[in-house]
Amino acid sequence: MKDNIYWLWLSLSVTPGKETFRKLIERFETAEAIFAADEFDIKRCVGEKSKDLPALLDKNLKRAEDIYSFCEKKNVGILKYSDSEFPNSLREINTPPVLLYYRGVLPDFNSECLVAMVGTRRLTDYGRKNAFIIGHDLATAGAVIVSGMAIGIDGVSHAGSISAGGVNVAFLGSGIDVCYPEQHKRLAREIVKNGCVMTEYAPGTRPARYNFPTRNRLIAGISSSTVVIEGRERSGAIITARYAKKFGKTVYALPGNVDNKNSEVTNLLIKNGAKLITTPDDIISDLEFVYTGKINPFKLKEKLDVRMSDVFLELEVSCVAQGDNIFSSYSHKKRAKNENTENQESDNSSEKNIPNETVIPEISIENMNFDKDTVELYKSIPQGEACSIESLTDLGYKMPFVMKALLKLEMGRFVTMLPGEKVKRN
Repeated sequence: MKDNIYWLWLSLSVTPGKETFRKLIERFETAEAIFAADEFDIKRCVGEKSKDLPALLDKNLKRAEDIYSFCEKKNVGILKYSDSEFPNSLREINTPPVLLYYRGVLPDFNSECLVAMVGTRRLTDYGRKNAFIIGHDLATAGAVIVSGMAIGIDGVSHAGSISAGGVNVAFLGSGIDVCYPEQHKRLAREIVKNGCVMTEYAPGTRPARYNFPTRNRLIAGISSSTVVIEGRERSGAIITARYAKKFGKTVYALPGNVDNKNSEVTNLLIKNGAKLITTPDDIISDLEFVYTGKINPFKLKEKLDVRMSDVFLELEVSCVAQGDNIFSSYSHKKRAKNENTENQESDNSSEKNIPNETVIPEISIENMNFDKDTVELYKSIPQGEACSIESLTDLGYKMPFVMKALLKLEMGRFVTMLPGEKVKRN
């Protein structure tokens, strides 16, 4: 137990993604030795101007002990840098994590083939379809899919893998007890049945914007290769790809239409040396020679044996694509003819071919096929401002219903999910 406390104290004392921990562990070798080191030795190791210095000189173990008790009670695993199960691939990067909190079942990181799949949250149908197929086929062949469980490409990739019975590893940019995005709680529960959700951030850590680029180094670092599906030039996908290249990993990219903003990252990566892919076979054919016995292309089927839309609904994956036609079809009503013209016929044949004008019903929340409670929930969201998702439970709705209803409304483009677990009307 005491060893765990020292490692927890160290993880709280150094900034994730910085080289402070690397310097310390190379100098002192163990967390206990770092804890026992005096001020002079710590300053000489990390430098007097290190932002982590005050925390490293604070020897109070109270918070570390509290977190250890929390993990014991909540069945949260702690994978330390010193553990034999700790991924060697993360030990080799210049900014390894001190430890990783996790829920679920750990794969054998040091023998399995792990492939990262990343991309934009604002995906297209083209990106969604390919992410699902690639995730499904890689998992079928035996690869472990690594991603960030985010809305869009991340969630779709995980869903494709789960539909094939595959193993997934999802890295969070928040504490292990803070599911972000909240609408992917069901997806997280499915992942931990056969894989794990992990994070280097302490329990209770909220999803801050600067956490995610730091998190992306772990996605790229732990994986043998990174597949980029879609993304704009400034998206997080390019950060993950850069980390992968920096760590000497293979980067694959799906080419896209040059007129589509979502193709900026992938086309740019291909121009700069990333491997172009058009099918999952392009990746699997490379992996089978490196991971002999782990990757088996002969398990692949000619056609998907699952319906993508059914998987998304079952796992409650948030992945509305640009141009989705999610509205019900309506029969057009012919405009009533004027009594004065009803019996008049024109001799002009071209006029006879003019189609009758039609009236298209207005699309509103009432004429969609939503249940009564979903409509009432929508009406309870204030107009013109965002509200917290949790506040909707104050109206008497239970959280599972709220999340399902918001998923329907988001797919119908009646609401938009926002960072910070908020929602607003469109």
